[in-house]
Amino acid sequence: MVIDHVVVLARDAEETATSLREQHGLGSERGALHPFSGTRNHNVPLKPPTYLEFLTIEDRALAKTTEVGQRVLAREARGFGVFAWAVRVDDLEGLSKRLGIEIVDYTIPHGDGTLRGWRTVSGPPHLPFFIDYPNNGDRVGRWRAMYERVGHTCSPGEFSELTVRGDATEMRDWLGPHDLPLRFFPGREGICEARISTAKGDVIIV
Repeated sequence: MVIDHVVVLARDAEETATSLREQHGLGSERGALHPFSGTRNHNVPLKPPTYLEFLTIEDRALAKTTEVGQRVLAREARGFGVFAWAVRVDDLEGLSKRLGIEIVDYTIPHGDGTLRGWRTVSGPPHLPFFIDYPNNGDRVGRWRAMYERVGHTCSPGEFSELTVRGDATEMRDWLGPHDLPLRFFPGREGICEARISTAKGDVIIV
């Protein structure tokens, strides 16, 4: 069980990309439009295959019609910023059974016999969602190539710490045994800060 990625809602993609590069030395790459939420993602590859993802809303009407889109709009109403995170697991089926929550499958088959996309198990919005990438070919290699393409100047590693407004016992019950670098404060909003280790010190994302 590891932190797979952290999700940020950005007001403007170009401004966010410029700020991450100029202030922190982090490069990014424009990603796909999400038909299940009306958002477009932009990826900041960290130590492969970990990444920071920032979203912008491109289809507001679509966002209003889906659960994921509504979570995005709720974050917008609170003022943008960090709002979700994913934990990558080896046994998503077992976790689905333990929590009694069905897997949502976003994978698409490719001609070479591999899949692109992911599967998730999600619960309340203040808790992380679980993710895996079955039969995804050389996914680590693809993220490594992106890491090189974006031209980081700070050599980012993994997430060094996540700050969560929530209950540590509830989180432990949700995640099961883990050694994730989490810090807790009172509240129920969920993740409110992420720290990324780099050669120049931690980058703080809020």
